[in-house]
Order: sequence, then structure tokens, then C-alpha cells
Amino acid sequence: TVLSVSLYWLEHHKGRHPTVLGDTGNPDHVTLNLLIQKIDPSTARVSAQLELKGAGSLVDERTHELKEDVTLISNAVSDRTVVAKARQRPEYVSMQFALRDGVITDYPFDRYTANFYFRALVGDAPNQHAVPIRVVFNNIDTFFRLSPKQERSIQVHQDDGEAKTITTPQALFAATAKVQRSTSTVVFAAFIMVFMWCLTIASLVAAWYITSGRFGLFWSALAFLGTLLFALIPLRDAVPGDPPIGSLIDFGAFFIAEGVVSISMIVTVLHGYHIEISGKQRNVPVDDD
Repeated sequence: TVLSVSLYWLEHHKGRHPTVLGDTGNPDHVTLNLLIQKIDPSTARVSAQLELKGAGSLVDERTHELKEDVTLISNAVSDRTVVAKARQRPEYVSMQFALRDGVITDYPFDRYTANFYFRALVGDAPNQHAVPIRVVFNNIDTFFRLSPKQERSIQVHQDDGEAKTITTPQALFAATAKVQRSTSTVVFAAFIMVFMWCLTIASLVAAWYITSGRFGLFWSALAFLGTLLFALIPLRDAVPGDPPIGSLIDFGAFFIAEGVVSISMIVTVLHGYHIEISGKQRNVPVDDD
């Protein structure tokens, strides 16, 4: 109980503390509150809500609203440009970012990366100028851990297709986040795999006990094996995250468990049938005529 509750508090502590990156020293900056709502490896998307706020000379001292329009340019999959109007209260905007460098079939040990690029321009064209950016990452997806880190250099693709590493421009905020399953998800998935192996061993013990004891068709044991065979399917589907069939958890436990239980049941039935037939043949009376 102590270990289990300690694991809960550890996950609770990590999930409730946002990560603040960017320019925190300049008083005249733009703050982006990025609320990570859902991380979906099946669609390779990170769904988030973004709120833009100004600080310092960018906002009115009395109303705390933006004095000028702020145009935010990002690397989002959709709606890459967001305009925050002056004299209006900030609102959350839905955005999606790409999830890269991971394979979902590695569940529950799959890992990914996500890149976040932001550039804020204040004013109207052609008199726009860039301002410093501070980003607050807050992840509320309990199935994943997100660890963002600000990048001092980025890769740009030239016209010939080659990638070149350059120093991150001062007006650009760049961060790379490592995304992996939460500790509770990994622990639960590992527990399911171990439990499947234990059930597999139990089916082998039951089959060996029946065949070595020459019990014939032992219906209670056959009912146990049959129930176990079909109970493994909802047990596998109970793991969080809905991993696709053919994931690591399948090849590491589920497929093996289903195969061993099936073979144990078939061998037990065939052996029991042979014992029953042999017993009936010995009990058949012989006709002296």
C-alpha cells in the first residue's frame, strides 16, 4: 500500500507542475500558456490549447490588455498563424503539433518527440517587430509524460534538400519535448504481461496434472482452461492507451499465452478422450460363443 500510494504521489507531483521555458528576464515579452490536452500516437498528433498574454509595455497598465495586435507564427499542423487582437481578452486557441520518432507498436515502452516553434510579431505590417517569448507547458494527459527542453540550435532544410544546423534566432522560440508513457501506464501494462505469463504457467500445471494422473475427461479443469482461453482477450484489451494488435505486449505475452493455453486444452481433451475410450474397451464383456 505504501509503495502504491507513493507511486500515485510521484505521478501527481510531476503532473501538476508546469514547465516554463523561454525569455524570463525581459519584462516586455509574450507569454504562451500551452495546455497539452491529448497525446495520440495513433494519429501522431499532440492536441493543445494555446493562450497568448502580453507583459510589460505590450499591455495597458489599467486593463492589462494588448496595446497592439500580436501575430503568432508556429509550426502547428493546422492554424499555424494566430492573431491576438488588441483591446480584447485573450482566448484559448486549439492547435495540433506533430508527434515524431516513435513506433506505437513498441507499447508500453514507446517514446516520441515533439517540436514546438513560436515567433511573435507585434504591430501591423510592414511595421511589425519580434518580441521575446516565454512558454508555459502544462500537460494534463495522464497517460503520457512530456519533458520539454529549449533548443539553442535548429535544423533548416536548404533548397538542395540537405539539412543544416544553425543557431536559433533570437526572435524564435524552439523547444523539443520527449514524450513517453506515464509510470502508472508502464507499471500496469507490465503487470498485465506478468499476469498473462502466470496464467500460462497455471494452464501448463493443470494440463500436466490431468495427463499425468490419467483422469480422463476432467470437466472442471477443462472448464478452467476454456474460461482462461477467452478471459485473456478482455484482459489484453484492458491495458490503457488502446495499443494496436501486434504490439510488444502481444508478442511478449498475449500471443504466447493464447497459444500455450490453447495447446494445453487440446492436449488435455485428446488425452482424456483416449483414457475414456481405453477404459470403456476394457469394460466391454467378452462373448464366449
